[in-house]
Amino acid sequence: MSLSSGLIAAVALAYMAIMFAIAFYGDRRSKPLPPRVRAWVYSLSLAVYCTSWTFFGAVGQAAEQLWAFLPIYLGPVLLLVCAPWVLQKMVLISKQENITSIADFIAARYGKSQSLAIVVALICLVGVLPYIALQLKGIVLGVNLLIGAGADATGTSAQDTALIVSLVLALFTIVFGTRNLDATEHHRGMVLAIAFESLVKLFAFLAVGAFVTYGLYDGFDDLFNQAMLAPRLEQYWQETINWPSMVVQTGVAMMAIICLPRQFHVTVVENIEPRDLQLAKWVFPAYLILAGLFVVPIALAGQMLLPSSVLPDSFVISLPLAQAHPALALLAFIGGASAATGMVIVASVALSTMVSNDMLLPWLLRHKNAERPFEVFRHWMLSVRRVSIVVILLLAYVSYRLLGSTASLATIGQIAFAAVTQLAPAMLGALYWKQANRRGVFAGLATGTFIWFYTLVLPLIAHSVGWNLSHFPGLAWLHSNPLGLSITPLTQGVVLSLAGNFTLFAWVSVLSRTRVSEHWQAGRFIGQELSSHPGGRSMLAVQINDLLTLAARFVGEERAHQSFIRFAYRQGKGFNPNQNANGEWIAHTERLLAGVLGASSTRAVVKAAIEGREMQLEDVVRIADEASEVLQFNRALLQGAIENITQGISVVDQSLKLVAWNRRYLELFNYPDGLISVGRPIADIIRHNAERGLCGPGEAEVHVARRLHWMRQGRAHTSERLFPNGRVIELIGNPMPGGGFVMSFTDITAFREAEQALTEANEGLEQRVAERTHELSQLNQALTDAKGVAESANQSKTRFLAAVSHDLMQPMNAARLFSAALSHQEEGLNPEAQKLVQHLDSSLRSAEDLISDLLDISRLENGKITPDIKPFALNDLFDTLGNEFTAQAQEQGLSFRVRGSRLRVSSDIKLLRRILQNFLTNAFRYAKGPVLLGVRRRGGELCLEVWDRGPGIPADKLQVIFEEFKRLDSHQTRAEKGLGLGLAIADGLCHVLGHTLQVRSWQGKGSVFSVSVPLAKTQAAPQPVVAEQNGQPINGAQVLCIDNEDSILIGMQSLLTRWGCRVWTARNRDECAALLNEGVRPQLVLVDYHLDGGEVGTDLMRWLRARLGEPVPGVVISADGRPEMIAEVHAAGLEYLPKPVKPAALRALLSRHVPL
Repeated sequence: MSLSSGLIAAVALAYMAIMFAIAFYGDRRSKPLPPRVRAWVYSLSLAVYCTSWTFFGAVGQAAEQLWAFLPIYLGPVLLLVCAPWVLQKMVLISKQENITSIADFIAARYGKSQSLAIVVALICLVGVLPYIALQLKGIVLGVNLLIGAGADATGTSAQDTALIVSLVLALFTIVFGTRNLDATEHHRGMVLAIAFESLVKLFAFLAVGAFVTYGLYDGFDDLFNQAMLAPRLEQYWQETINWPSMVVQTGVAMMAIICLPRQFHVTVVENIEPRDLQLAKWVFPAYLILAGLFVVPIALAGQMLLPSSVLPDSFVISLPLAQAHPALALLAFIGGASAATGMVIVASVALSTMVSNDMLLPWLLRHKNAERPFEVFRHWMLSVRRVSIVVILLLAYVSYRLLGSTASLATIGQIAFAAVTQLAPAMLGALYWKQANRRGVFAGLATGTFIWFYTLVLPLIAHSVGWNLSHFPGLAWLHSNPLGLSITPLTQGVVLSLAGNFTLFAWVSVLSRTRVSEHWQAGRFIGQELSSHPGGRSMLAVQINDLLTLAARFVGEERAHQSFIRFAYRQGKGFNPNQNANGEWIAHTERLLAGVLGASSTRAVVKAAIEGREMQLEDVVRIADEASEVLQFNRALLQGAIENITQGISVVDQSLKLVAWNRRYLELFNYPDGLISVGRPIADIIRHNAERGLCGPGEAEVHVARRLHWMRQGRAHTSERLFPNGRVIELIGNPMPGGGFVMSFTDITAFREAEQALTEANEGLEQRVAERTHELSQLNQALTDAKGVAESANQSKTRFLAAVSHDLMQPMNAARLFSAALSHQEEGLNPEAQKLVQHLDSSLRSAEDLISDLLDISRLENGKITPDIKPFALNDLFDTLGNEFTAQAQEQGLSFRVRGSRLRVSSDIKLLRRILQNFLTNAFRYAKGPVLLGVRRRGGELCLEVWDRGPGIPADKLQVIFEEFKRLDSHQTRAEKGLGLGLAIADGLCHVLGHTLQVRSWQGKGSVFSVSVPLAKTQAAPQPVVAEQNGQPINGAQVLCIDNEDSILIGMQSLLTRWGCRVWTARNRDECAALLNEGVRPQLVLVDYHLDGGEVGTDLMRWLRARLGEPVPGVVISADGRPEMIAEVHAAGLEYLPKPVKPAALRALLSRHVPL
């Protein structure tokens, strides 16, 4: 039976999705796994060793010979159970040296050789590519079996399957294997996914094995009994165990476990904690035993139940299919795919790391600018690794195509094993043989790789292509088993290649000289002790006599003995050679030897001695040679530095004789030939300089005596000398610790000249600074006077504007009253007169607005406006504005709509009303259609908006309109001419209130002006206070008007009389008293604030209430809008109306006190 390709693809994609999810979880997990779980994940990840060879190929091997599959399982088990310290040592060394790959490990041991790293990487690449091809072959085999195409089909569909698998695995590896630049950073997601795959393939194999053993037969006994009696297996049971091949292949498997790049990566690089190996050394062998448990039963059942044409490698899938168990066959396919994909992913990561670090990175450092920003370098390296992964998998696909279907899975696996085991001599030498060197490794690798290719790979290629082995010298002879041993050509090739490798490696290492760098690295690798005994001491007990013997080998017995005795007496103790040495004795030995070997070499020698390790004479010679080279280099470096510094240097020894100098010293003093030489008394040189006048005035012998005295006393001193040629020399003398003196001579002539010029310039600068300071003082005084004049002028302007506004508002108020009275006259006015009255009222309103704007601008400029922020209901404000502008809208024939809100806002209701009044005035001035006053809620604010259908505002003018005296009027505007202050006032008031003002406009369509006001913290409205009503209608209401302007009184009386009120007028307190004496009892008093004789309206109302004996309602009407005046009016229990009085506001006030 067969399964559909769609079903197989769906299951495979679902499985890969699970893999992606697990890897993604592992990478994104914020906390590391618990130690116990981490150890189990690490142990299971080692099962990446079990590839499609062990899943499919082991059954194929067992079908050819019963126990032929055993070495592949037995080798790792023996290594982990019998010699786990090998892996433990590899892990410890890798963490110490920050190892990223097996190529890095081998190169680091042999002197950190870059060329050796490249060779190892190439061998791994060549050896692993067929291994990856084997995995692709295993997956294609499983797909072919499930779709019924035959196990060995190699058509287009099989090739497409292999290519698709390669690309999907490349994607997974790139996503989860190249996240970090540091290859030693652990790929937690990838390792978790590999551990999951290990469980899947083990479960799948055990399921198939259990089905065969207990489903098709009655257990192991029944299966083996029937197999013994099966005629088809008669020849099979006659096959004997090939012990030589068994032993060789077991050894190869043991070496492969430490040499396979993927195995090295999961075992060493991905190891987070070395102690995790304690669990892994038992879990992994148990895993291998379980994985091999059903290999033989499946092989026997396949031979008995399946046709002989069925490929043995396919028994794991073919048996469930033949027994009509497609689900189990699909599970077996997933298990085989898990075994293949796990190996491919880890091998690709390991190979890409080697390619990028060991091949491409050195090229980058040589040919490109390595001092580039880290992010650029990181992107470049990660891109190289990702491209490397794609190229490696595509090369593996090409290898799969070249190998064809003739070679079995086991054959390809064994050849790949043999390739990577060529690294075994180098690895074992790195861990346990100190004399092994780089030349030996190169020789062994070259020999072993050549023999491997000639005896194993070439016959396989020749067989695939159809070539005859006789065309290759010696190859046919080798395949004819010339020695008569019962070994296969595969085993023979492995033995020959490894033998040649080991032989050349050992021979060349013994005969060639080991470099010092290799010697040091060998000490770091081979001297690495396992920390299996935490309480153990890392050093052996060493006696003083041991240190004395060590020191005597390098400095001589007599000198060493005397030095040790002196050190013992300085410590206040007797010299006892048999006493155990402490840290002070070891430090003294190091100091004694440092003069001969150098500090670093001395440390290595002493450390080797106290740890009980042997150090051969040739090792010491190399160390001494290296120390000598370093010392000579340092001496040359020091001499070069002294010769090239700008100061002159002379050195005098304890006996005050010249021992060293430099070229600059000779140039500064211009000594005659023959005077300066080693051993010349410094007194002669000082005397020569003094006689030439270079030491200053005075006798030469006095100068000589004084300077010799300084040197003998060992006193540091500094002085300057002025030479006759004008040069200034600075002399600095310092004593040396062991006696002697060092003198430095510096030509500071240029410095002194610059200092003198700077002093002269500083003196001139001080004079100029004084002059400028005087000028600045005068300017500051002038500025202070000008500021005072400006402030005085500003105050005068403010007083002038206040006075002018009052004087202007008085006649303006009277004119408005007269205009209102005329407009309310029901009879006697013809239509033309009514129109004139309307024009008059409009003109007065415009004049009033102009004066109000000027006053507001003046207050804003002087900061006289102080907002009174209180919560209030927005509907209160909107109702007032609606009533105020509805009449104007009717006059202009426009539609005016108000959409308010019951929410409460926090602001100054008067200033906010002024802002919206300016918006609405501007809208009615330019609107050609409806005007809307509305509100929007945006978070914790309400946006109060005025929409109009005016001509719109150009985008480049949106900021200009808020400047003072700026208008965008054109011939199309029908409105009154203003000063262009309305929007400027609105903008200023918004700044005072802290509100945001915005404008949006569309040319030809209209504009939107808005102000954002914060919501009140509490939305609960206070309980309204119900005013007591007197119950009298407005007709007949008794009103007393008090003003010092007769025109205002006449206008007020005319207006109120037409409203049906009874009006009395008075100009001062005396006239009020006369009216009261006549029995007048007003219900409402309208009084001006500023009256004649300095009297104010609040005082008059206080007197009037006292005379009447009751709190008669009063309204103060004034053009003085100062906040303190308005506060005084309200404090007196009065209401305030600004001049000029708006009839609508006055009527509303009358209605409140005298209800309609």
